[in-house]
Amino acid sequence: MKPCPNPRLLAVLAALCISLLAVSAFAQFQTGNIYGKVQAKDGTVLPGVTVTVTGVGAPQTAVSDSQGNFRFLSLSPGTYTLKSELAGYGVSTRAGITVNVGRNSDVTMTLNPSVAESITVTAEAPLLDVRKAGTSTNVTKVEMENIPSSRDPWTVLQSVPAVQVDRINVGGSQSGQQSNYFAKGAQGTDNTWNVDGVAITDMGATGSTPLYFDFDSFEEMQATTGGSDPRIQTPGVQLNMVTKRGTNDFKGSGRYFYTPGSMQADAVVPSDATYYLDKTNRINYVRDFGAEVGGPIWRDHAWFWLASADQKISNQASQAPGVTGAFDNIILRDKNAKLNAQILPSNSAVAFYTFGDKVRNARNLSATRPFETAWKQTGPTKVYKYEDTQIIGSSLYLTGMWSKVTGGFGLFANGGQGPTAPAAYEDASGVWHNNYETFQTIRPQKQYRIDGSKFLDVGTMNHELKFGFGYRDTPVNSISSWPGPADAYMDFADVDPDECVREGISANCYLAGVFRNHVTGYGEKYHDFYVGDTVLMGNLTLQAGLRWDRQESLNTPVTASANPILATPLTLPCGGGLLGGCGASGTLTASLPALNFPGDPRSLKWNSVSPRVGLTYSLGADKKTLLRAGYNRYVSQLGSAISSASPLGGYTYFYFYGVDTNNDKVIQRNELQRVIGYAAVNPANPVAISGTRRVDYGMKVPTTDEIILGGERELMSDFSVGLTYTYRKYNNLVTTRYEKTQGAGDFYTSADYVLAGRTAGGLFIQCAPIPGDPNNTGNVTGVGSTQVCHGNVIDQFTTGTRPVYALAPGVSTPTFSVITNRPDYYQKFSGLELTATKRLSHKWMMRSSVSYNDYTEHCGANSFANPTPAIVVPGAAYGGPPACAGGQVVVNSGNGSGSFGNVYINSKWNVNINGLYSLPWDINLGASLTARQGYAQPLQDRITGLRGGTLNVVTDPVGSIRFPNVYEFDLRIAKDFRFFNRAGLTISGDLFNAPNQRTILQRNVIILGGETSRSAGNRIAEIQSPRVWRLGAKFNF
Repeated sequence: MKPCPNPRLLAVLAALCISLLAVSAFAQFQTGNIYGKVQAKDGTVLPGVTVTVTGVGAPQTAVSDSQGNFRFLSLSPGTYTLKSELAGYGVSTRAGITVNVGRNSDVTMTLNPSVAESITVTAEAPLLDVRKAGTSTNVTKVEMENIPSSRDPWTVLQSVPAVQVDRINVGGSQSGQQSNYFAKGAQGTDNTWNVDGVAITDMGATGSTPLYFDFDSFEEMQATTGGSDPRIQTPGVQLNMVTKRGTNDFKGSGRYFYTPGSMQADAVVPSDATYYLDKTNRINYVRDFGAEVGGPIWRDHAWFWLASADQKISNQASQAPGVTGAFDNIILRDKNAKLNAQILPSNSAVAFYTFGDKVRNARNLSATRPFETAWKQTGPTKVYKYEDTQIIGSSLYLTGMWSKVTGGFGLFANGGQGPTAPAAYEDASGVWHNNYETFQTIRPQKQYRIDGSKFLDVGTMNHELKFGFGYRDTPVNSISSWPGPADAYMDFADVDPDECVREGISANCYLAGVFRNHVTGYGEKYHDFYVGDTVLMGNLTLQAGLRWDRQESLNTPVTASANPILATPLTLPCGGGLLGGCGASGTLTASLPALNFPGDPRSLKWNSVSPRVGLTYSLGADKKTLLRAGYNRYVSQLGSAISSASPLGGYTYFYFYGVDTNNDKVIQRNELQRVIGYAAVNPANPVAISGTRRVDYGMKVPTTDEIILGGERELMSDFSVGLTYTYRKYNNLVTTRYEKTQGAGDFYTSADYVLAGRTAGGLFIQCAPIPGDPNNTGNVTGVGSTQVCHGNVIDQFTTGTRPVYALAPGVSTPTFSVITNRPDYYQKFSGLELTATKRLSHKWMMRSSVSYNDYTEHCGANSFANPTPAIVVPGAAYGGPPACAGGQVVVNSGNGSGSFGNVYINSKWNVNINGLYSLPWDINLGASLTARQGYAQPLQDRITGLRGGTLNVVTDPVGSIRFPNVYEFDLRIAKDFRFFNRAGLTISGDLFNAPNQRTILQRNVIILGGETSRSAGNRIAEIQSPRVWRLGAKFNF
């Protein structure tokens, strides 16, 4: 007799077949679920009970199965009521059940055998979720409305356990520019952004968002930092934002929030900084206003929701004394529209549209980037989405979705664009003048997906199968150039006058960066398939899943014009330790002619399989304690990793020493004296379409292995605490290595470098000028212990001494590079999260956490070429990534996102507490505390004149020197007024940085130049913005 097929096997095969016909995408959570069981008073399960859910959207009905189970999936966030009915058992109603994004509410309904009896209970579902096998945080509309915040997603992320953000946003002063952030050692390029199920992550600036947001448009946010869900691809922070929707009730609101500069404390600076800094982080005003409305089109079948908002932010950035304070003005405009429909009980559909634009007059405005060098920014982004959900029978759910994003923006320096505009230059103090680089980019996206769930029971076990297959297309095209007649800039900050004298030219020399247009074009395609099973067996819940990803990227055709002053070859002596390309006579020919790149038919393909395993065990009959464990593998997203392999994808330039003979701060061809460096160009063949950088098409996808152990305890029905330990190991990280012969893989190693000396160590002097005294201008002369301050000594301290290596005799300067995996190298993260959550009841709520983070790296002997310790930034002078600087791994926020180039994110501990208390007379008090260890301050010594190029050497182990600890404490008071039981008005006042902390957040970390203290070293670049009030009024109906 032929045996019957295993029903579990049949279910898995069926799910796989369905999935192969479907299309899906990355992890997007926009809804929640209600799971339940119906039982009699004696605990006997009741099949065939009709259960109806009402709340947001149309009523839905289910019938309990043979084990008394029922479910309602893909419910919009909100509050719901369940009603269960069975002939002979009466009616039971459960009200006040909250559904959150990505969470599951488990409810038990009890019926008594009495036809006439009706039982009504108002109680929320338990806080503990047995199906949760990871770390995530939900931020509800109640919290977003009542806790003082800067009203942007990055401030919300800052309150998530283990997430570290690069800035302190006081009163919305920083809401006009994206923050850089990371969690648990995952790179920022692995962060993802999702709005209403649409993956909008910007793959041109991988890990960022192409949009700014109307904060009042959100119903809820969820941030996930780890777990076993196979829908998650990367180890980064997964941010899911869900906008509001229309319901059967007409509802709407309008608001106006105003933060006037007149209600901010004085932005004074420390006395020792007054000679170079006047004001820091002063708010001129912040205005936030908008309205939204929604309601039924056809009751119980179709609904609409519309929203419009503007946010106007005006700040005065850090500025030098005597400088007229220009304002950095930002306008964020957002419009949203959503249609929901449920014509049939088994089918629902959603159409969604959002428009976002950012107009800014002075991006990156700072003490080192005055107004004429700051960028004007503009570029609207639109998102379109259509989604349809079909329920087949009572156990199969399918959701299909199509979306489109039209993204892109431009950055235009206020000094002007093109060859007739003023040229840019940087003075000896690191301050830019006249102009700056221009940048434009186009980044459209298309996405298709289907997700599905299939439920079945096998014996006493309940199974929920999840599956999906997806496609996403994200091409990127960008161009950047320098203004002025030379497509170049002049730099007096990064040149050593003594080196110029040694080269036989004037001590008043400059460094010239002469460029060919940086033109980038690359295509990206992403496919993924996942399948997972959640098995409930009494007190034990098991989750297992597999995820397959195929990521593909290739460089597309681009064209760049010739550099105006290097269109014809220029032969000059080599200098600055340059060796590669120099002829026997010690000269090099520099040329940057026009270049047409036809594209590369080869593509980088990453195929990966990521297993996920998680379990949850409920202790005791009351199931008030959950124990969790999981093992998960993630893979990084490809993003823009391949783009610089195009001959125009990386910055193509020559570096020169020159002398400004006519003192016009404009580079002329006849002023150039020495060739000291070059990048992304082969001097022997400057029109080669192969470029100087190639891709290792056989490199492995970066992986993250994660172990999670933890537990959660429900102390009361509305209060729970949890403790989670996370261990992660990051392997196959991508870097740029240098090879001696292009294509040969003969990489530079430590054998190619010799000890050239050590950093001076010892004394650092910060010297201030004496006003009006021409002999005491604040410069420092002498070296080491013989340094003399010509002015007033305002600070001095001792730095460590580090070995400095240079290329060995006979070894040429690294020219040819390879994008590949970094060998003999990995990073590790080990951390603890202690959380306490009290949902709103009995007049108060709280969400709090304490995190401990330990993020380290392992550098084996083959992981670097140049043994000189530095921050991990690949460079030709190092022959690739440098040797580890010791201590913690830091993430440099960089100049690409606002003026945060001296922020090195790394904190061993973080504390976040958000709380709300309701007083009589409809008065609400809210408070928020953010505290963290000061980020690392890796002091550096810039060494020039070495064989191989300039090095920035870290003087002490990373993390051993830190900025002061940071504390941001905000308060809110609000009064609610009700009119005719239909309308309400809330008047509020938010006080940000209540203690008026003026913590130093940034200093210039390059403090030495050889053995001499740099005049700009250790200068303050940012101080925590002063205390300020925000006034608000919000009307709702």
